[in-house]
Amino acid sequence: MNSKRIVFLGLLLLLVCGAVALHVFAAPREVPCPGTFGQGIAFPALHIDTGGRPIRNRTDWVDATVTLQYHVEVFEFENLNAEIIGRGNSSWGLQKRPFRLRFSEPVVMLCAGHAARNWTLIANHSDKTLMRNYAAYYLAGLLDGMDVSPYARFVDLYINGLYQGVYMLCIQMEVLPERVEITGHEDPRISEYFIQMDQRQIDDGVRGFDFVTVNRRHYQIRHPHNNMRTTYHAEYVRQFLIQLEDAIFHQNGNVFDLICKASFIDFYLVQELFKNQDAGFSSVFMTIQGQGDNRRLVMGPVWDFDISAGNAYYQGWAPIHGGYSPRGVWVTAVHPWFHGLLRIPEFADATAARWLQIRDNEVPQMMARIDHLATVYEPHFERNFDRWNIMGRYVWPNPPVVAQIDTFRGQVDYLLWFIQERAIWMDGFLLGD
Repeated sequence: MNSKRIVFLGLLLLLVCGAVALHVFAAPREVPCPGTFGQGIAFPALHIDTGGRPIRNRTDWVDATVTLQYHVEVFEFENLNAEIIGRGNSSWGLQKRPFRLRFSEPVVMLCAGHAARNWTLIANHSDKTLMRNYAAYYLAGLLDGMDVSPYARFVDLYINGLYQGVYMLCIQMEVLPERVEITGHEDPRISEYFIQMDQRQIDDGVRGFDFVTVNRRHYQIRHPHNNMRTTYHAEYVRQFLIQLEDAIFHQNGNVFDLICKASFIDFYLVQELFKNQDAGFSSVFMTIQGQGDNRRLVMGPVWDFDISAGNAYYQGWAPIHGGYSPRGVWVTAVHPWFHGLLRIPEFADATAARWLQIRDNEVPQMMARIDHLATVYEPHFERNFDRWNIMGRYVWPNPPVVAQIDTFRGQVDYLLWFIQERAIWMDGFLLGD
């Protein structure tokens, strides 16, 4: 074992030992929370009652009441009016399906520190740790380069009294305080923008209004929306992205006058560490913020990591671009912006320096967090797989190495192994070691 790996494992061991005091449901701020009552290891139960009406699809809302419970006699709220609908793309076709909740009034969920009407319930059915999304969001939340990281917590979900498994209660990607904080304006040159790169967008919406296309990649304009957005807003976004790509690929102008460098670096490092399969395809969120000389494209929030970290069979074990090998370039292969940016010495040097920082600090913290959750809450996670008997079986898009692991703890150990090996590979890629 080389010295680099020994140092990395040593840092991880120290953080694992200290993680016992951590609590999965504690908010980032010091906020009184029913989930910290008793011994501080409450696992919330979310009860949704539709009156027996089925949730059939992703287009028809179903009326419901929602109760969030911490202990037998401790509730965050009871019987709030809401609606529920199916959500997701590939994940909607799996057995354990994801949902979206919409309350009649804004509510605080699991001590998030902010109220909102819209919340998501992520199934993580393809991910047999149930924690890849959480791990990536947790790591991003430790970094200060991006404005915000998705707020996420685990719950036992019941629908009409029937246990559905462990779900990840998470924010909905929308413009709100504590989520995405930007301001729309009727003037396209002043308005700020919330944008998603999504290759599926060509099938939904109107080009030049709902989305724009630059070099065969599609960008959905999520905000401004409704009556405020016009075709002039869409054209402004298209021209901004064209200008950005011209600066990246042809050095026509200073790219650092167009981007928030810190956000691009932190976003890239999270995506590359997890080898996120969607990094150049969909769920790539960004904002245009600021005015005048301070106007920049800001990357994030990060989103959608269930088929990351060795959990996709795409292109096999091939060390270059391979889906489930911990080695080989990925983000720089599937997202041309980062391929171009890493050829710019100033960006490459800053990325390498930042990687050294998070490799020795935030990455071990994230790994310790995952190990802690898997240990303390193992009975809840195991119960999910009693409900969904998928251990040791293929679920799209599990590679063979994941499909054959037949225990929850084995799945977690594989995830931690992948991240450790990936970090060592990134040393060589970014630092030239």
